Amino acid sequence: MTDWLPLVVLSSGLGFGLITGFPMAFTLASSSIIAAWIFIGPHTLPFVATNIFGMMSSMVLIAMPLFIFMACALEKCGVAHALYNFMHQVLGPLRGGLAMGTVLICTVIAAMSGVTTTGVVTMGIIALPIMLKHGYNKSIAIGPILAGGALGLLIPPSVSFIVYGMIARVSIGKLFAGGIVPGVLLSFSFLCYIAIRCYFQPHIAPALPPEERVSLKEKILLTKALILPFLLITAVLGSIFAGIASPTEAAAVGAAGALLSAALNRQLNWRLLKEASYRTMAVNGMIMWILFGAACFSSIFFRTGGPQLIKDIVLGAGLEPTTFFLLTLAILIILGFFLDEITQMMITIPILLPIVIELGYDPVWFGVLFMVEVQMDYLTPPFGFTLFYMKGVAPPEVSMTDIYRSILPFIAIQFGMVLAVLFFPQLVLWLPELIFGV
Repeated sequence: MTDWLPLVVLSSGLGFGLITGFPMAFTLASSSIIAAWIFIGPHTLPFVATNIFGMMSSMVLIAMPLFIFMACALEKCGVAHALYNFMHQVLGPLRGGLAMGTVLICTVIAAMSGVTTTGVVTMGIIALPIMLKHGYNKSIAIGPILAGGALGLLIPPSVSFIVYGMIARVSIGKLFAGGIVPGVLLSFSFLCYIAIRCYFQPHIAPALPPEERVSLKEKILLTKALILPFLLITAVLGSIFAGIASPTEAAAVGAAGALLSAALNRQLNWRLLKEASYRTMAVNGMIMWILFGAACFSSIFFRTGGPQLIKDIVLGAGLEPTTFFLLTLAILIILGFFLDEITQMMITIPILLPIVIELGYDPVWFGVLFMVEVQMDYLTPPFGFTLFYMKGVAPPEVSMTDIYRSILPFIAIQFGMVLAVLFFPQLVLWLPELIFGV
């Protein structure tokens, strides 16, 4: 029973924070400090501080504010508007074309920004009013924005992969490469669903009226909207995969590229710089506080032998790997009702990853599986984060009920991808092996 007591105290503190709504960073830190004081003694507190300082000085974390700044700058620099004008004319003549174009733009934005908010907020402001104006049913107008925006968690340069790579001590480049195939497959699956549904229900997503279409020459001229996104994605991801730059250096390239994009679109001004910097500080500050609290939690959890205890129990129970991973996914789905992906990672990865490795599975594969599942959490009612982002920017006639209804088919597709990654690991591992070798 003594071996269980530190784990019980830590878990009780975590549960109390979840129930009361106490800030998660302080919940993690306070529960770990109390457990350390009781079971190890006050002399262990400097050890906790050393762990936090070691995390603060990690070079990997420098990439995070740079990618966040890149996303914030891109959100306001006009690139998304130019992309939407292009997709509006190229795919608009098809039934459901505007919704399909929105998914494609969200995919491109995900590959430029690495966060979910940029795609959801930007397309919620730009695309949703236009689709509703053209007679699109709310479900086929809202769902693609939410599902496409959530791809920012999975498609590189995902900020969440940077955090996972730091915790799991695995190559961020391999994680980025591992997320590409599932991300592209998800985007393609969303497009197929929209196309099939609009084929059988043409009234929910009418084609663009002939009088609003432009000539072939004008469509060709609109393709210039693809140049900046293509160059930015190539500069960031290409430099990492080619071994020219580390993720941190590539993040600096991306931030500079976002500012260059703003300058070329004549949007670069002090207001953009100020708003992007303030938002970067707010988002990065929130993540860092959670990381510091989680560093306290994980250091005491390891010091009291928690991971080894859980590992012995799981392996001693003789669970089949498939059963273990299905139970893991069930736990993550439940946690997803209450926690963001950063907090989930900091709590669960130190516990689960040693078991995953002991079972003979690749930590890169598990990181992508984790991210695909967390991406589903962002879409799942009642607490999916993207749902509230959408409500914040949607027109007044869009209710939370409309948002909940719109996302259900996309959650089913997302869950299918979770199972595909679980049962077919090469979907994740093929590209990292091709680029980086074994």
